[in-house]
Amino acid sequence: MARKTPTLQIAQDATMERIAVSAVSKVGVLVPPWVLLGLLTVAATIAHTVWGAPPAVTWATMAGTLSTVTLTGLTWAVSHQRGLLGRTHSTLTTFGAGLWFTIATITGITQQVTLMLLAFGGATLAIGWNIRAVIRQTPSDAAHSGDPLAMLFDQAKASFGLKGAKVRTTEVTEHKVKGKMALPAGEKTAEDAIKNTDHMESGMKLPPGSVIVAQDEDDASQAHITFSDPRRIKQPIAWPGPSRPGASVGEPLRVAVYQDGDYVEHRFTGHHLQVMGRTGSGKSIGGAWNYVAEIITRRDAAVFCIDISKDDQTMGPLRPALHRFETTKAGAVDLIRKMHAEIPERTKWLAARGYQAWEPGCGLTYWYLHIEEVAKLFSELSGEDAEKLEEIVKEIRSAGGSLFLSLQRADYTQIPTLIRSQMAKMCFGLSDPEDVKYGVSARQRKAGVHPHEWEDFYPGMAYLDAKSIRPTHYAMPLRTFSWGKTNNAANTAMRAHAAAYPASDRPGDEFTQRLAAPSGATASGPADGKAIPMPAAATAAAAPSGRWADAQWEDDNEGQAATVDGHNDEPSDRPTEARDDFGELLGDAAELVISTQFASAAMLQRKLRLSHVQCLRVLEALERKGIIGPRKGTDDSRRVLVPADDAQAAQAVVERLRREGDAVSEYLRTDDPDPSVTAGPKDPIHLTDEEAERFQTSEDGRPQRQMPPDEAFGLVCDWLRHRHAIGQPTFTAGEDELHTIRTKAGRKRPWIYKALKRLVDDGVLTKNETGSATTFTIADLTPLDDPGLGRAA
Repeated sequence: MARKTPTLQIAQDATMERIAVSAVSKVGVLVPPWVLLGLLTVAATIAHTVWGAPPAVTWATMAGTLSTVTLTGLTWAVSHQRGLLGRTHSTLTTFGAGLWFTIATITGITQQVTLMLLAFGGATLAIGWNIRAVIRQTPSDAAHSGDPLAMLFDQAKASFGLKGAKVRTTEVTEHKVKGKMALPAGEKTAEDAIKNTDHMESGMKLPPGSVIVAQDEDDASQAHITFSDPRRIKQPIAWPGPSRPGASVGEPLRVAVYQDGDYVEHRFTGHHLQVMGRTGSGKSIGGAWNYVAEIITRRDAAVFCIDISKDDQTMGPLRPALHRFETTKAGAVDLIRKMHAEIPERTKWLAARGYQAWEPGCGLTYWYLHIEEVAKLFSELSGEDAEKLEEIVKEIRSAGGSLFLSLQRADYTQIPTLIRSQMAKMCFGLSDPEDVKYGVSARQRKAGVHPHEWEDFYPGMAYLDAKSIRPTHYAMPLRTFSWGKTNNAANTAMRAHAAAYPASDRPGDEFTQRLAAPSGATASGPADGKAIPMPAAATAAAAPSGRWADAQWEDDNEGQAATVDGHNDEPSDRPTEARDDFGELLGDAAELVISTQFASAAMLQRKLRLSHVQCLRVLEALERKGIIGPRKGTDDSRRVLVPADDAQAAQAVVERLRREGDAVSEYLRTDDPDPSVTAGPKDPIHLTDEEAERFQTSEDGRPQRQMPPDEAFGLVCDWLRHRHAIGQPTFTAGEDELHTIRTKAGRKRPWIYKALKRLVDDGVLTKNETGSATTFTIADLTPLDDPGLGRAA
C-alpha cells in the first residue's frame, strides 16, 4: 500500500478534524434551546416553592413582570443588526420565557394551563431555534460536498485576503492535490492569488512551498492551485534509466521530477536552453548529464560538446557517446566555423525536399551543441567567431539543432543579450537574489520563484520554463536525477551508460559525419597528430562480464583472449570476430529469453551488456527464427514462443542458433567489398593463386596451413620494418597487407588485433582513436629485436 505523502496526510487530517467538528456542531446547535427550556422549568419550580404563597407571591408577580418587560426591550435593542425575522424571533422568545416564568411562580408548573403553555409554547420556541440553526449550516456544508480541499481553503481564506474565492478539487494523487480556484470576478485576479501563496500556506498551516498557483490561460477569474510536499525533492532521486531508448529525439526527454511527483517531460527540439546556477548547485551533473544521457539514447540525435574551462571534468565520462568533444580554443573555433558553414547546406537540403524546418523522420540528424561555461568561451573568441556563434543560435533551429549553454551568471558581461533572449530558462540554486532575473523567465519572476533561498545541501533543485512545459509547472521546483552517492560512483555509472550508447552507433547524415571529424581531419579519418584521444583504459568503466560483452577473441592455438585496451578497437567498417560470431551471441540471447520467458531490448542490454542497437538486431533475428513474437505497439517486451518446461527441446534450439547463426544479420552487418562486381549463381569463379590458397580449407573448415606463432608474428614485424623504411608509419588494422599476412599465417582476424595490442603495450606502436576510426603509428622498432616478443603474441 502506497505511503501517504505529508501534503495529502495534512489535507486528510484537516478534513477528518473538520468532519468531526461539523458532526458535533450539527448536533450541538440543536441542544441549547432545549437545555434553556429545562433550566427555565427548574427555576420556575424553585421560585414557586419560595415565593408562591401570600404575601410574597404579590411581590414576586411584580418583580417577574418588570423583569420580563426589561429583558424584552433589551433584546429588541441589541438585536438591531439582525434581520427583521431574527430580531422578532429573539424578542418573542425572551418575552414568552419571562411571561411563563412569572405565571409558573404564581401557579406552580403542575397546573394544567401552565404545563400546557410549557409543552406547546416552549417546545415551539425551541424547535424554531433548531430550524434556524439547521438552515444556517446547510448552505455551507452543501457547497463543500465533501471536498476536503474546499473545506480547508474556506476555513482560512479570510485570513489571507481571498474572501469570496472558492476552490474545488480536480485531482488527487499520492503526491499532490490539484484544484481549480474561482476568484471574485472583477475584484481579484490570479496574480493576487500568486502573491498570497505564502499567506495561504500560513493560514492553512502547511509547510512552506506547499502551494503553487498558476494562471488559467482561458479565464482571468480562474487559477490552477496545486498542493504538494516540498520536502519530497530535498532528497536525491536516483536516475531511473532512459525513458524512450531508440525513439526520436523529437519525443520528450525525461530529465527530472517535479515537487508534485510528475516527471519533467521536456520536448527539447526547436529551441535553446540556458542553464544557470552557482558553483555546487548541480547544474553540470543535474543539467548537462541528465539531458545528454537522454539525447544519446535517441536514434536521430548527435551531441557536440565544447568545454574549454574544465576539460574532461564534467563531460569526460560521456566522451564515447559524443560525436565531437573539444576542450581547446582551437578545437572549439574549428567546430563553430564548421557548424556555421554546414547550417546553410542543411537548410538547402531540407528545402529541396519540401521541409520548412527539421522534423522527426525528415532524414537529418538533429544536432545538440552543448557548451559548458559559455562565458569563458565568449571571452576567448575573436569578434568574427563570436558573431558566427550568434548566427548559429539564430539559424540552427530551422536546420535541425539546439544549443545548451551552461554558465554561472547570465548577465550582459558574460553572454550577449541577443543570445540570452533566444533561450529557454533552467535555473539551479543561486547565491544572490539579484541574479534571479538573469536565470528565470519573466513569468517565473511574476510567480515569485526563489532559487536563491535553496541551501547548499540541495544541489540538483531547479526551475524550468520552456516551450513544452505545462502552465501549471513552470513555477514548480524540480529535482534532477542523481547518478551516484559519490563522485566516483556517478562517473562510473555515466561511463557505463555512455559506452552502451556510443556515437559510432549513430553515425548520422553526411553533414553530421563531416562535422564530427576533428580539426584537421575529414569524415573518413583523422589528420596525423590531430586526433582527439578516447579515455585511457585506466579511466574507463569496468568491462562487463560475459563471453560476448567482454569482446574476447580466442586464439586458435593458445586459447588466449585478445582485447585492445579493454574494448573493441576494430574500425566499424571491419567486422570483429565477436561480430562474426553472431551465432554465439544469438544462442546466448535465446538461452536467456527462453529460461526467463521474457524478451526485451532493455533486458538484453542489462544482462548481455550490449548496445541498444545490438539488442534490436538480436531481437529481430530471434523473431525471424521463431523464438519470440513481434513487438506490439510501444511495449518493448516480446512474447517468447519456445516454452521453458521442455529443457531438451529448448537446448536443441539454442545449439542450432549457435551453429547456424542468422544469415540476414550477417548480410546486413557486412559491407560489400566491391559493389561494382556482380555475378549470377551459375557463373564460374576465377581465383588467383593467392585467393585459391586463402579459400582452400580442410574438412573442419580451417586453413590447411598454419604458421607457428613466432613465425607468424615475424611476418608482422617484417611488415612494420618495411612500412617504416618507406616512410608510411601510420596505418589501420584493416590494411590489405595485414589481411594478406594473417591469411598466409592461417589465422583469424582477432589474431591481428592481439598482435597489434602486444606491439602497443611494448611501445613499438602508438594508437590513436577518433570516433569510430582507429589508427596505429610506428613509434620505436627497437623492441622488435627482443626474441621473447613473438612468443607472447
